Amino acid sequence: MNKHFLLTILLALCTASLQAATFTLNKPMAAGQLTPLCLPVTATLADFDELFAVGGIDDNGHASLYPVATVAAGTPFVARCAAARASTIFDNVTVSTAAPSERPLVWQGGSVQGDYAAYSWHYTTVLGSVGIPSQLIFDVQDLQNMNFDVTLENLSARRFLSQTRYTFNLASQIERYNNGLLERPDEPNPVTLPIPVAAMGEVTVSVGTAEGLADVDVVTQQAAAGVCEVYNLIPQRTYYYTMTSAGAVVSRGQFHTTGHLRMIYVPTISNVRDLGGWPTQDGRRIRYGRIFRGGELDGTNNGKSPSSAADKQTMKDLGVTAEIDLRWTGREGDYTGRSAYGFSEADGTFYFVDGDDYAGGHLDRPETMEHYRRSFNMIVSTLRGGGGIYFHCVWGADRTGLFALVLEAVLGVTPDAFFKDYELTTFSIAGLRSKNNFSGQPKYFDAYAGATIAERAANYLRTRLGIPQEDIDYFRDTMLE
Repeated sequence: MNKHFLLTILLALCTASLQAATFTLNKPMAAGQLTPLCLPVTATLADFDELFAVGGIDDNGHASLYPVATVAAGTPFVARCAAARASTIFDNVTVSTAAPSERPLVWQGGSVQGDYAAYSWHYTTVLGSVGIPSQLIFDVQDLQNMNFDVTLENLSARRFLSQTRYTFNLASQIERYNNGLLERPDEPNPVTLPIPVAAMGEVTVSVGTAEGLADVDVVTQQAAAGVCEVYNLIPQRTYYYTMTSAGAVVSRGQFHTTGHLRMIYVPTISNVRDLGGWPTQDGRRIRYGRIFRGGELDGTNNGKSPSSAADKQTMKDLGVTAEIDLRWTGREGDYTGRSAYGFSEADGTFYFVDGDDYAGGHLDRPETMEHYRRSFNMIVSTLRGGGGIYFHCVWGADRTGLFALVLEAVLGVTPDAFFKDYELTTFSIAGLRSKNNFSGQPKYFDAYAGATIAERAANYLRTRLGIPQEDIDYFRDTMLE
């Protein structure tokens, strides 16, 4: 049975030079009790009787502890000794920092991550610092019955989404959240599953949404050290997993994914996310896993490397079967028939728009209307075939943002969602995208009849683009839940 421990500690580390061969931890440790530590040296089971990595710190200061064999220098952890100790000696060690002082424990949901110059037991959550420094409630997890919550939204996105509520008249707040805490704030927070001490060699992790794993969604393999990171799961789902090593199950359990924004991890593609999860004005949400938006796939114009085989497999695993390329010959080059992922214009799975459609005023241009007519028809056709579709320009920002707005307007999303979806691009290599420069775009549909934005946007599709009402209805029925 899990036990909860309320620990209020003050972490005192002695100063050691980079040349020292011995490090002394002057920290009293009571027998059998959990003691939070953060050392400038690697800690192993040779130094303590039990080691636990810290993860899953929530807004109330509750954290899950995962048994581990080794903790890297500078990583917060919790230790337990069988007998009381006044100090602990580490011989023949390389001290990683001359004067460790404080380290913030930054919650990203499921793990404590990040590179920081200071060490401490002050911790930070989505709401800022909670409680007093060094006070956490620990829940020691049973590796054969893991059960925890984890957000898929990274720290920057989580703060932005939870602390900001937009209307048409409110000024942008996005710059205050683009603070450089994360190396890639356009990428999701992974689910980190601890690899037990008992694991040997390679471990295989199977993850699915059905108890008993009758529907395995993810299988990942890696060396038996540290943690296994699982990406691109769907928010607001309960997942089950098993971890096997040398033919034996070494860990199993379940976890619940929280948040609503589904950020997608594809290493060489920037700013990728699911259109799903955004709320609508009638109380529903856009369905996950059918339409995705992001940056270019081939890295031609944004300076990134071409997509790898692993990236292509990721998109396939997401269910993407078609691509709309919103780039423009006049700026980026001619990509007619040149899908980086092998989609084809011949079978209707690829469309190179060749347009500069980035502003709401363009929605009345004949060429833009033709681009959007063909794009919407392609989306409906893809959805009818059970597939998913990815649309992009170079950065996944303005042209992608405007097309996303049209789709979201037909689905009836809230103004808050319009603006946040556009501004999230700020966390990518595209740079600042402010609602201050976008707030007039959703108002374009006010020129059309209808009591709601969904009705007005549908009138635009029907009267200006010639989209049949039955296709609009199908799109809504398929994309809303």
